[in-house]
Amino acid sequence: MLTLRGRHYRTVPITEPGYVQEDLELEPSSTALVAMHCWNIGCQGGPEIDPDYWVGMGFPVAHREAERIMVLQIRPAMDAARDAGVLVCHVESETIRINRSTDRDQKEETKREPGSWRERIAWRSHGRNYPSRSPLTRMDRAELLEPLDGEPLVFTTEELHGVLQERGIENLVYSGFATDMCVLRAPGGVEPMAARSYRMFLLRDATVGVECPDTFDERLATRWAIRYFETHFGDTFTTADFIAACRSL
Repeated sequence: MLTLRGRHYRTVPITEPGYVQEDLELEPSSTALVAMHCWNIGCQGGPEIDPDYWVGMGFPVAHREAERIMVLQIRPAMDAARDAGVLVCHVESETIRINRSTDRDQKEETKREPGSWRERIAWRSHGRNYPSRSPLTRMDRAELLEPLDGEPLVFTTEELHGVLQERGIENLVYSGFATDMCVLRAPGGVEPMAARSYRMFLLRDATVGVECPDTFDERLATRWAIRYFETHFGDTFTTADFIAACRSL
């Protein structure tokens, strides 16, 4: 068994809030490490950050932190999981599926004016014509975290659910990006999969939120998202604890 020290946030009684730690045991064969949205924008070999577009992890500080986490936290966790017989699942956005299925040299970069109010606000946030002209059009999974042979790469909640059902997976240990957005709510993320009755866990130091320059030092977005997870979905672990549990097998 994987023996881990879990942490969640106690909300009741509401007069005694605070962190609770507990010892947990997970069966390796029914556990999967989920690496979510590990994009290569701003990473070695990936598209450069474009100052005219707020995409991927947004600001440079968050891009750099995500790359650091992929190198020092997520990849070691993947390697330990593989050695322990824990399934490694790779969850990506439909944008990457499209990018991989399209000849990038032949992709048409359309330029037009926004239509709806929602589109105007999205372009104000992410940059004009960002779906067809930003680094998103060249985005892929970070090379360091490419799936090995036999490891599933999925793009939707139903694809992930199907893979997990086939392999008898009950426990999902999440890592990746961004804590406050995709990890929680994107297809294959925590909320969609929790609705399918999986047991949910999170490597709290193997993720970062979309931090702004004035929130990065305190990790406000990241801390809020981790607290949200710890009150609504399950326990969190440190990467070092997860790796140690895998190696102890």
